[in-house]
Amino acid sequence: MCPAFWRTLLMANLPVPVPASTPAVKPAQRWELAAQWAQGWRILKWSVSAVVVIAALMVIGQGYLFYRLFDDVHPLLGYAYILLLTAGLALLVVRPVMAFLSMPVAAKPPDILIDPKAPDPKALVARVRYDIRYLQMLAANPEVQAERAAIEESIAKGRALMARAGRATPQEALGISSELETFERAHIEALLGPLDRRVNQIIHAEAVGVGVATALSMNGTVDAFIVLWRNANLIARISRIYFGRPHLMGSLRILRDVAAIVVAARALEDVTDLTGDVVGSLLGRMGGLIAGPVMDGGINAMMTLKLGYLAKRRCRSFKGWTAGQAAAISEGALREVKAESGSVITDLLKRVGGLTTHATRATERVLAGSRSTWELIRSWFGGGRPVGS
Repeated sequence: MCPAFWRTLLMANLPVPVPASTPAVKPAQRWELAAQWAQGWRILKWSVSAVVVIAALMVIGQGYLFYRLFDDVHPLLGYAYILLLTAGLALLVVRPVMAFLSMPVAAKPPDILIDPKAPDPKALVARVRYDIRYLQMLAANPEVQAERAAIEESIAKGRALMARAGRATPQEALGISSELETFERAHIEALLGPLDRRVNQIIHAEAVGVGVATALSMNGTVDAFIVLWRNANLIARISRIYFGRPHLMGSLRILRDVAAIVVAARALEDVTDLTGDVVGSLLGRMGGLIAGPVMDGGINAMMTLKLGYLAKRRCRSFKGWTAGQAAAISEGALREVKAESGSVITDLLKRVGGLTTHATRATERVLAGSRSTWELIRSWFGGGRPVGS
């Protein structure tokens, strides 16, 4: 055979070279247990939220159960009760909730951290861009229209600062970071200060109002309706003053918090009844009648106070609400609650104390009058004086 044949046969049996494939990029290692825990925690939070909302709807449904009481008197009276209750819910609860949801969505703070020692120019640009959007939102707020010219001037200064940050070197970024803090303090926080003070006064007044009303209602279902009405009104007023509300998820969280407080207000009835029984056995009947409801009102006031400060942080929306900052913001709200709680409870006790003092005196007069009447009746039958007198 010719050499060409053998050469062809030898080439056919040689292995075909395969180009070396690039090594597959290994996915980032993930701790499976931690991932499962995070997923389970999310499912648990959503489940709890669903349970809270369902429980709140059941509390509202309890109000409609009183229809039977009126229907037994007359069917038309039962229908009138249903119509009045529905109109009251629409006026006192649905209307403020719709007013809250109709507010413009506030500018969302960027999820960035600026290193104070070595700030990134890109992070500075992102933060100044957000500050400009926030100032534009303030310019549309009817509460600060008197400062409209100053806000427009602040927007122009912010744009100039953003342009400088965009072309800044790492060495210049440190000075711009300091200017940014001064800019936010002078042009944004200064505008928010008066609004913050108004919102704090509203939160205080609503907390005291809820405490007094639930202390005097003496009924858990009525307590729940009072808490629902006042808290829905509270978040609507806060969002109107800041002229903004958080995004959809933040708004749903606020409404979930309102539902949770309504359920808690209804559940407190048994606890306060038990407290009243214990105090009554120690201090007498009037002490028991007063202590339980006052404790109920105090707890409802504290829950309203916390809801108000959390709603304030979300509607104010200047500081970020990222996962890393949520704990710090919640702690800040709790600090505000602790700082304000003494004043709220003092006002609550003053207002409830005055009413309970009048109630106690009235009860004493009724009891004294009953004893006098009974003594008079006994005297008619010859039992007015002890034997031997």
